[in-house]
Amino acid sequence: MPEGPITHFSYSQLNTYLSCPLKYRLQYVELIPPAFTSVALAFGSALHEAVGAYYQSRLEGEALKPDQMHDVYRATWQDAENIKYFNGDNEKTLLQKAKQLIDVFHENVSPDTLVLGVEEFFEFNIEGVPPFQGYIDLIEQSPDGMITVADLKTAAKKLGDNNVHSNLQLTAYSLGAEALGFDPDSLTMRLDVLTKTKSPEMVRYETTRTHLERDRFVKLVKQVWSAIERHAFFPRDDWHCAQCAWADHCREW
Repeated sequence: MPEGPITHFSYSQLNTYLSCPLKYRLQYVELIPPAFTSVALAFGSALHEAVGAYYQSRLEGEALKPDQMHDVYRATWQDAENIKYFNGDNEKTLLQKAKQLIDVFHENVSPDTLVLGVEEFFEFNIEGVPPFQGYIDLIEQSPDGMITVADLKTAAKKLGDNNVHSNLQLTAYSLGAEALGFDPDSLTMRLDVLTKTKSPEMVRYETTRTHLERDRFVKLVKQVWSAIERHAFFPRDDWHCAQCAWADHCREW
């Protein structure tokens, strides 16, 4: 199997290793392509593109209407390959769910904020680790001057407060925003969650990140990278396994 040089590190890589070190090896070291695209990934990515296109249109001038966001969703969905469905989902039912979620998003998004950035690239350095890179979904400013860094998620249900306050991606965003020149201690961090419940909702969860929390994140990244360098790869058997696109390779471990 080919092995790829790790030229940078990211939240996705960090989260993959924490979820299953063997999956990290299969995906990022051995570069084994996934056996399929999980329907959750395809659905979340297509919605993410639709919402991102909305904010980009705000940045450039006239905001997209719901039907235009629906078009972005459909186009992104069509680009996904080899989608594997679970739990009785299919393309038609998910398209209907996506329309509901986009309509809910459009009804709840604030038109009064100033969009400062969409999919903003950031990079910062951690000693002994490849450059940490990522993209911030949204940076916006409220009429009172408060700057918010936000991440969009889709979820099957509402999140608990602890899920928000301990969310590692928002901590990475805090460090990324600092690298972009913002004062991380004066930022509001936010998760915008579109819930795929019977009656879809858009729930906004606000939080902050402290200097100590950012330091803890840096320590975590250093330890994970050290484990990767030592080739500490092993399977972690849990509920994720049933929908893992590398499960066949895992069974051969």
